[in-house]
Amino acid sequence: MVKVDKKSEKSSDEILMLFAKNFLRQEEVIARKDNQILDLMRQLKNANNHRFGRRSEKVEDDGTTQAVLPIFNEAEVEVEQNVEGEECEDDEIEVPAHKRKKAGRKPLPEDLPRIRKEYDIPEEEKLCNCGCQMTCIGEKVSEKLDIIPAKVQVIQEVRKQYACIDCSKAAKRDEEIKPAFKLAVGARHIFPKSIATPGLLSFIATSKFCDHLPLYRQETIFKRIGVDLPRATTSLWMIKVGVAITPLINLLQDHVRTYDVSFADETTVQVLNEPGRKASNKSYIWCFAGGPPDKRAVIYQYHPTRSGRVAKQFYEDYKGAIHCDGYKGYTELISSKEITGVTCFAHVRRKFLEALPNKKLKGISGKVLKLIRKLYKLEKELKEAEASFDEIYQTRQKYAKPILDELYTLLLDSRDRVPPDFPVGKAIKYTLGLWPYLMNYIEDGRYEIDNNRTERLIKPFVIGRKNWLFCQSVQGANASANLFSLIETAKLNQLEPYAYMKIVFEKLPYCESVEDYEKLLPFNFKNKVTA
Repeated sequence: MVKVDKKSEKSSDEILMLFAKNFLRQEEVIARKDNQILDLMRQLKNANNHRFGRRSEKVEDDGTTQAVLPIFNEAEVEVEQNVEGEECEDDEIEVPAHKRKKAGRKPLPEDLPRIRKEYDIPEEEKLCNCGCQMTCIGEKVSEKLDIIPAKVQVIQEVRKQYACIDCSKAAKRDEEIKPAFKLAVGARHIFPKSIATPGLLSFIATSKFCDHLPLYRQETIFKRIGVDLPRATTSLWMIKVGVAITPLINLLQDHVRTYDVSFADETTVQVLNEPGRKASNKSYIWCFAGGPPDKRAVIYQYHPTRSGRVAKQFYEDYKGAIHCDGYKGYTELISSKEITGVTCFAHVRRKFLEALPNKKLKGISGKVLKLIRKLYKLEKELKEAEASFDEIYQTRQKYAKPILDELYTLLLDSRDRVPPDFPVGKAIKYTLGLWPYLMNYIEDGRYEIDNNRTERLIKPFVIGRKNWLFCQSVQGANASANLFSLIETAKLNQLEPYAYMKIVFEKLPYCESVEDYEKLLPFNFKNKVTA
C-alpha cells in the first residue's frame, strides 16, 4: 500500500494558481514576440519600400479636405469667426506679389557665338507669276544648338633671352668681366615645373567634383583625344591643388562662423589607406554652411569620426543658431546657452511617415502628418510671396504657433496610449525630446523649418561618392573636401565652376596678403563669371 505525504500534496486551488501564473507568463511572452514580429515586419516593409519603392514622401489623404491657411484672406475669416454684430479690425498682412515664369522653351544664351547659315530660294523662283522680280522683305530666323567636342592644345611659354655680345667677347679675354644676361619673366604657376595649366587643372577638378567623373574615366576620355594623362598624375595634381587653396578654405570657415545662422550635417566616406585603421572602417565628411543670404558659403571637412567634438571644434566661440538633426553630437552642442538649436521637421515627418500604415493619413501618424503638412504649406506660400524676414516672423507667430501648440498637445495625449517600442511611439518620443529646438524656427524669420538646405549640399558629395566609391588616402580626402567646398560655394553664388576655378588657379600664385585671398572668394566677385 502506497503512503501519501500530505505535506507534499497540493490543493486544487494552488495547482490552478500555478497554472494561471504559467499561462499569464506565456501570454506575456507571446504578446512580446507578436510585437517583435510586427516591428520586424514594419522594418522589412520600410526597407523594401526604400529599396524598391518610390522615394517621395507624399502620402494619400484619407478623403478629408485639408484646411487652407488663411494668409491672404485673413480679414474675411476673422469676420466669420467674430460674434455677429461685433466689429473687427483689419490687420491683414500684405505679402509682396510674386511673378510666375512664362512656360515654354528658354532662349539660348546671348553670349554664345553665332554662326549664320543663310538659305535662299533659287533665282528662277524669285520671278513672280505677273512677271515682276520679287523683293526680299525680311527673314525668318530659327536657332539650333551645336557643340564642339573638347579640344586639347599645347601652350608654349616662350621667354626671350638677352645678352651683350661685346661683354661676352670681353669675358673670354678677361675673367673679371661678367657677361650681361637677362631673361624675360614668365607667368607664375601653382606647379611651376608641371605641364598643367590653370585651365587643365580646373577642367579635371570640375569634372570630378562637379560632374562626378572619377579620374580613371577622365584618363580614358583624354586617351580618346590623343593625350596620355595617367590618373596617378592627375590624382597628385588634385591633392596639391587642395593644399594650395587652403587659405581660401580658412577664410570661408571664418565667414560661416561669423554669421549667426548656420547649418550642419554629415555623411560617410571610405578611406582605404589611413594609419591605424582598417579600410572597411567608416569615416565621415562633415558639412557646415552659413553666411548671409547673398553670400552663402559651405565647408566640407574630412574626419575619421562622427564624434560630437568635431562640431564643437568647428563652432568654438560661435554665437548664433545652428540648424541640425537630432543626432546627439549636435544636441550636446546646441544645449549651450550661446547657441540656439533649430532642429529639423523633415526628420520628424520621416519618422511618422515610416510608422504610417499603407501610406494613408490615418491614426496618430496621419493626424501628425496633416499638421506638419500645414506648416510646410505656410512656408511654401511665404517663399512664393518672397516675404521679408520680418513678414515671415510675423506670419509664423500668427499661424504656425497655433498649429505647433495643437501638435504638441496631440503628442502629449498620444504618448501614454502608444507602446514606446512601436514605430509611432518611437516617433513621438523623438519629437518630444527635440520639441524646444523644433519650436525655435518661428522665433526668427531667417530660420528655416528644416535642415534640408544642408541635405541638398550633402547630396553632390553623395552622388560623387557613388561614382568614385572611396578615397585612397587621408590627403586625398582632405583635398576632396577643400575642392568640394570651393566649387559648391561658387555654385551657391551663381558662378560657373570651371570659369571660377580657372581664375582662382591663375591668380593664386600672385596672392601675397589676406586681402589678395579675400578677392578670390566666390561672393566677392563683382562680375559673375561664365565659361
